[in-house]
Amino acid sequence: MKIFHSAVLVLILLSSFFTGCASNHSAAQILAEDSYAVYLETYKAYAEAEERYMNVLFNLERMPEEEELWIMKRSLIVELEQLRNLMLQARADFDDAVKAWDSDLQNRLAEIKKGNNFVSPNLRGADAKRSSPGELLPGEASRIGRDKFSDDSF
Repeated sequence: MKIFHSAVLVLILLSSFFTGCASNHSAAQILAEDSYAVYLETYKAYAEAEERYMNVLFNLERMPEEEELWIMKRSLIVELEQLRNLMLQARADFDDAVKAWDSDLQNRLAEIKKGNNFVSPNLRGADAKRSSPGELLPGEASRIGRDKFSDDSF
């Protein structure tokens, strides 16, 4: 079990080193990527321990008199419980990191929109000032209402 914790710690340190060397990533994105890597490793460790547990159960059905198998079963149950808790905590950390990353992206988008020279990379022409195709520009809502009711078709 201690080997697993050491391996996870080494993986975290290596992944943070390599992501630190990369450029153009925000701190929130790096945190999300690191927490995903930790979650993935704990999930794999849990799956491996579960496979060992299933093998012990299979052998117990064939040889229920073997005391060694009963001891292995008890120790694997404890290991599975610990790994499950680690995996759930890693998943919660990953979810929090993704929420923080999303919040960071929303804040950056709001800062970009505040600038007078915002140009959408996805829209062309006069619509390039919109951050999305459905966004109304300042004063556009009042013009739409007047154009609709200025029609004499009633």
